[in-house]
Amino acid sequence: MSQAVDDIRAYLDTPSDAARPFDDASWRRLDTDRAVAGLIRLVATIDRIHQAGVVLHGIRRDDLYLDAEAARLYLTAAPRVRPAGRLEPEAVWRDARLIGELAYENFMDEDYPGGHQMAALLQERSAMAETGLLQPGLTQVVAVCVSPYGELALLDMQDLAVALEQLRLELDRPLVFRVGSNSTVGNYIFRRNNQDSCGHLVMQSITGSAKRSVGFFCVADGIGGIQDGERASKLAVEESCIAFGRALSHYGATALSQKPSAFARAIAKVTSQRLALEGEFDAAKNRGGTTFTGLVIAGDRVGLGHVGDSRALLVRDGELIQLSYDHTLANIMKHLGEEADSDAQAEMSQRTISRFLSTGIELEAARIDGFGPDAHSLADDGDLDTVGFRAQPGDLFVLTSDGVHDEVPRERLQQLVALHRNNPQALSDALVEHALAHVGRDNATALVVLVE
Repeated sequence: MSQAVDDIRAYLDTPSDAARPFDDASWRRLDTDRAVAGLIRLVATIDRIHQAGVVLHGIRRDDLYLDAEAARLYLTAAPRVRPAGRLEPEAVWRDARLIGELAYENFMDEDYPGGHQMAALLQERSAMAETGLLQPGLTQVVAVCVSPYGELALLDMQDLAVALEQLRLELDRPLVFRVGSNSTVGNYIFRRNNQDSCGHLVMQSITGSAKRSVGFFCVADGIGGIQDGERASKLAVEESCIAFGRALSHYGATALSQKPSAFARAIAKVTSQRLALEGEFDAAKNRGGTTFTGLVIAGDRVGLGHVGDSRALLVRDGELIQLSYDHTLANIMKHLGEEADSDAQAEMSQRTISRFLSTGIELEAARIDGFGPDAHSLADDGDLDTVGFRAQPGDLFVLTSDGVHDEVPRERLQQLVALHRNNPQALSDALVEHALAHVGRDNATALVVLVE
């Protein structure tokens, strides 16, 4: 026996506490997309064993454990293991055929009919239609697991992994984004114009069978002279939307979904460059500045690029999570352990921003934030500031200028969310109206995104 055979337990899975010996009823109850994910992970385990120069000489159901809650299959036993010199198609087929059987039984909710019957069925289109074996991707997975001979024979487990990935793509349904927004000059008598801006772009990308919704959502709050702040925020929204469109066109939705936070910060950097260029071309326009908060949702991944004191919030399962960090003098003083000498000073420090995009100078890339500290609990698959976090149906994203969140206490925001949760436009209107009711001293802007 080879060393790899002797060490086979190192390649087997350790089941979770919730896992139980495999049973057909629990397997068939799994949603199809979750079942496919479980099969993909199982194939990866088998492939690692093959890479070690070992074949299993067939997998049986009693070699498996199933965690139905996590949709995870565990290969926990390999009683028929043997060394393999050159990996032959028949050896690959023996270790792969159970995958096809399990896929069939989960989708069709009936017993697998057997290899010979399945081979005959797959050769008759009318029989496939009558049986209901019509799911794109499933027929291909089942077919490659039927026989070790012919054009469809598997050369290795990677072939089966590719077939399962195609089935996963066929099942994938892109998230849908419903958006509402509102922005107003407000009713404070000394506010002569609206220096806030907001915007969004939503597109759907279909490449092959991969379907992805991609969206960009941003809020900018201008600072500076009456015209300078308005011009800066308007330019920030326009240029960031253009940058997002170019990134999508050049790199594609898949690349954006892999690094949404990196792209969101890059969009903010390009926007900063464009504002600085505006000042270079026209010195009279170099006095404007703006906050910028840009949210990228690509596929089911979320990224953020942020500068200033506008905010991005997430409402999930009733919990309100601030995704961004306020770049204000108040937060700098808090970080240094200093306190304001008076209420007036405290208010002034809260309203004084420490970072912004400017038409006078490009902001250093290192000063463009991704997610703030309150969002770190959302990290699920690597570096939050690169891959972001996973969006879920029901997530509600709320982007606001300080004219809204300074006037709408957290408790009131949660009440408004409860009232208008399924209507993004009604919620954005309600947030702005609440700010108006308090005669706030600033422009008020809210942009709401509901993920479905």
